[in-house]
Amino acid sequence: MNVTPVTMFDVSQRFAKTACQVDLPDERLFSKLPRRRDALIDRGTKMLLLAIREALAMAKMPGMQGIDAIIIGTSAGAMSIGQDYFRHARSSSLKLAGQLARIEYYQPHKQLNAIAIEYDWHGPMIVVSNACASGANAIGDAMAMIQTGKARRVLAGGYDAIAELVFSGFDTLRALAPSGIPRPFDAARDGLALGEGAAVMLLESEEAAAERGAEAVCQASGYAIATDLHHLTQPDPAGKAAIRTMTGACQMAGISPHEVQYINSHGTGTPYNDVAEASAIRGWAGQAAAQIAVSSTKSAMGHLLGGAGAVEAVICAMALRGQWLPASLNVRETDPAVSFDLVREFREAAVKVALTNSFGFGGTNATLVLKHPDSASRGISPVYHLGDLRILGVGAVSPAGWSAGALEQAVTTRQELPATESERSYFSRDWSCKIHQVPPAPQDRLPKFPRLRRASPITKFSLAAALEALEQAGFPNAQGAGRLGIVQCMFNGCVQFSGKFYHEVIETPALASPLIFPETVYNAPASHVAAFLGVDGPATTLIGESSAIIEALSIAHTWLLQNLVDHVLVIGAEECDWVAAEAVSYYHPDLKAAEGAGALVLSLKGDGLQLAHTPAHAFHNESERAEKLRKLNSEPHNIGAASGIPSLDAADNSGSSTPTSALSPRLVLGEGMGAAGAWQLVLAASLAKKEGAPVRVLMSGTLCAAYTASVGFAKSSAHFSSPGNNNQRSAINSEIFTQ
Repeated sequence: MNVTPVTMFDVSQRFAKTACQVDLPDERLFSKLPRRRDALIDRGTKMLLLAIREALAMAKMPGMQGIDAIIIGTSAGAMSIGQDYFRHARSSSLKLAGQLARIEYYQPHKQLNAIAIEYDWHGPMIVVSNACASGANAIGDAMAMIQTGKARRVLAGGYDAIAELVFSGFDTLRALAPSGIPRPFDAARDGLALGEGAAVMLLESEEAAAERGAEAVCQASGYAIATDLHHLTQPDPAGKAAIRTMTGACQMAGISPHEVQYINSHGTGTPYNDVAEASAIRGWAGQAAAQIAVSSTKSAMGHLLGGAGAVEAVICAMALRGQWLPASLNVRETDPAVSFDLVREFREAAVKVALTNSFGFGGTNATLVLKHPDSASRGISPVYHLGDLRILGVGAVSPAGWSAGALEQAVTTRQELPATESERSYFSRDWSCKIHQVPPAPQDRLPKFPRLRRASPITKFSLAAALEALEQAGFPNAQGAGRLGIVQCMFNGCVQFSGKFYHEVIETPALASPLIFPETVYNAPASHVAAFLGVDGPATTLIGESSAIIEALSIAHTWLLQNLVDHVLVIGAEECDWVAAEAVSYYHPDLKAAEGAGALVLSLKGDGLQLAHTPAHAFHNESERAEKLRKLNSEPHNIGAASGIPSLDAADNSGSSTPTSALSPRLVLGEGMGAAGAWQLVLAASLAKKEGAPVRVLMSGTLCAAYTASVGFAKSSAHFSSPGNNNQRSAINSEIFTQ
């Protein structure tokens, strides 16, 4: 294990002072990126590019041609770039050169777009952020896309690099081993070691693999996701959510616990996590647990956060291919909770089925099942019938008020809303920077719920919008909704807590609050919403621009097709503070940041509004974006994304004969970022229901790396439709060809 002193930032006032760090090559990795942007590529993105290179080479793929989607999981994204932006912003009252570039490259989807440019690839790019389960979730989502016929070939994985905010956060929680040596499942374990890294897999349908004569490394056969409602950071002691994911993944793979030879455990080395996972394995496998070999490879490389699930899935694939078992290092005395065969030394073994667990902050639990490539396919039947999405209810919180009706009223009448000057925490600003803030909540809009007492504004916005949507759908407080799933979208996330915590890290490192750090993770809002509604099934968080909600619709549709849930709650949300307001103003001084949320309840059944959407598309430069929008603008649309600032709207208005005729929430409410696309959909649903006619929406991100999509509504009865050909049919077992 390569545990070395942390030198990237000051750790002199930290309890832990070491980490498992990657030595990156000196070569210039991004040849197609302008050299002036080299310093803006995050360490994690460089690791991801190297992993993709190796994966494509192993798969004997000359490039990304033929790949239908990229799904990447990350917990912190390019946090180091965001930290640089924050440090510069708090140190000066002036607008500073280079800040706009930092704003753009702080965003994980912009970093991922640099890889797309390197490979001249323009397909959908999905960024999943479910804390330490993110990498496993990305691979599971890729499997689902193939099973439902939405893709034949997907590149999926995860990454994270060590960043000061994250290292400090785990240190304040006293989760890091003071010695730097993690001892998973040791009776005297005292914490984890942070690591960094990346891994990807190329998953293909059996038909796609056969077409190119590819040799599989293993079969991706099972996946399940569940939400632990016990606590934001601590698992349920009995591991109830982990039992559900292990059970669900094995059911999908068509196996029983006694058929599993190896488990790559989550195994962080913290007291609570290891005992909970050991209890879960015992509860899931029963007497068969004693025959199952288990190890934690975090003992050898540290905890890779968003990259952990992907790297550990790759280790399972390697074990299946090489017929060996990796060891749990550093164990001196096995914890009494262990009832399985703890692998303490490398050993050769016959491995036909491997399982890997990934658990994260926010209660996200994920399990993957991988089989030896020679194993017979015994998974569930593939999905042949595609049902149309239905919108059963909508809700919104916006600068116009705490309801979808207030949003509709403001946008349709082009109401002029007040904007307030954002108060700077440090120094006085020498330029105007205003925010369209959400007004105070009416007393009846937020429930009494303990988690809300210290939750971020984005959590409160999300929950209020969700409750309105559920009420409108006929499911007050989710009662009667059956199995409910949650897909949350955001751009910046919990910026107020992130800024407050990082300020404490800079000013008084020893006093940084352990209560604040857990609220900074991207998936904290979805966790709180799930806890209030009692949603213990799938819940996931996506990061991206306003149009990333299109990917949320696709994931919701997939869950419904797989019969994992009966209804899905899709939420797009954002909150603002002075940092976010200043960031928006760098794009144009007249552009105002906005906050709030929009929510939709989706189903495949019911008399709701029919929803159809086109796939998202990634752009490499502004001219590509303008060309795509020109084509989309050839058809009239009812709701657009104009901001009212000509220089920013030029691409959106290109090719449109009547660009000003469309309603635009952004024009009235301001730049809502992660909430903006949700507001468009909520408005479209409200208008379609009222007018009884289709409403067409045009979505466009504000960056060159953005997605565009077209969404239409029509009032219709529920029905199911067949895709009409067998080309979309795929076996549940996805072949994995790369590590």
